Amino acid sequence: MTESEFTWEVAIEVADKLVYNHSNIHLKDIEITVLQASWEGITYQQMADNYGYSAEYLNKDIGYRLWQKLTEALGTGEKVSKQNFKEALKRVWKEQKFTVNAIAPTSLPSLLPSDSFYIERPPLEERCLTEILQPGCLLRIKAPLQMGKTELMSKILSYARERGYRTVELNLRDATTADFSQLDTFLQWLCASITEILQQNHPLTEHWQKSLGNTKIKCRTYFEKYLLAGDVPLVLALDKVDKIFPYPEIGGEFLGMLRTWHEDAKTRNLWRQLRLVISHTETYTELDIDRSPFNAGTEVNLPDFTVEQVRLLARKYGLDWDIDRTTELMKLVGGHPYLVREAIGQIARENKSLAEVWQTAPTAWGIYRYHLQKHSQNLSANPALAKAFYQIVLADEPVEFDSLLNQDIAVKLNDLGLVSLSGKSAMPRYELYRLYFCQRD
Repeated sequence: MTESEFTWEVAIEVADKLVYNHSNIHLKDIEITVLQASWEGITYQQMADNYGYSAEYLNKDIGYRLWQKLTEALGTGEKVSKQNFKEALKRVWKEQKFTVNAIAPTSLPSLLPSDSFYIERPPLEERCLTEILQPGCLLRIKAPLQMGKTELMSKILSYARERGYRTVELNLRDATTADFSQLDTFLQWLCASITEILQQNHPLTEHWQKSLGNTKIKCRTYFEKYLLAGDVPLVLALDKVDKIFPYPEIGGEFLGMLRTWHEDAKTRNLWRQLRLVISHTETYTELDIDRSPFNAGTEVNLPDFTVEQVRLLARKYGLDWDIDRTTELMKLVGGHPYLVREAIGQIARENKSLAEVWQTAPTAWGIYRYHLQKHSQNLSANPALAKAFYQIVLADEPVEFDSLLNQDIAVKLNDLGLVSLSGKSAMPRYELYRLYFCQRD
């Protein structure tokens, strides 16, 4: 078990189950929004600016009741707050991992899939494991929300550790808003985090104060002097790289620096020790193509599960599905790994029929509520994307690219996993999305 496994998706499941088991009521949408914003280090004032509420309402009304609910649900006497809720939920999660009689134990496979529930997508895994052994490699795992990027990254790191490599998995969601305040602060956070994960004790502050040159040079010399020294390769896996995109001054410099490090491996032996793995949903386009890491190295796009892979997953849950039943589920959610797993898990645990899953799946209280809510938040933050997407879901047939559906916007919707592109037209990627967003228009 690693700290990086405790992601937002895991935390919200734990929080909601805690509250539901205590009160028989799920967290409200606005409470989930406040919880996620708090997870990402966003202040109440920033939430107010982003979502159109007053900071006082979010703090003294929504936030107050949310932390009170979690305090009561924990039942330990510990007062939960915006400052400590992560650690409180993490402790519950760790107990859940080790204790059989934990919160909703039968839901663990869907909450955090173990290796026994992992479905391979050949030849994707073999390609990644071969590539990570190459000196100076750069692996880019690109896929929409909850397609299995983190799970694949974990398999790559496990494989590298078995071969004696040092590995660091760093989720950029763990960085706070303050860490993104300027490039110097972010690069110090990066170096400090890697040093801590490697359980090393290097004089980072002293190095930063005494080293000459700009902040990128200080970061480079810190890597060269302390992190890459020796003859054991270092695999640095950066998850949720999209997190840096809203900070263009930092994002451009940092991503350009990664590209430089990868290029340095071609001529400098020391940098051949570094193997980079980055996962992301979108591609950062505000960077000169010659400086961007998104057109270098090896790109890995995660595909949907096939019919046979869905059937294999069903068998892992004890369900012997034929092709007809499998394709019936896939009419709703395609082969999306998370969506498929959630449906199969509910059917296996609660002995439900596919028809029952279909009935509640596209609702705000169904098993996909957090997944759909995240997509809804992404659209709310970009009115142009939202307008184009609602045009697509309300159409009776694929929508052609034109003045109303700009090709660049269609590509962004495709990157987010909301639409499928065919030729010069777009349509909802899954029936689930069409049903859910048609109701919200």
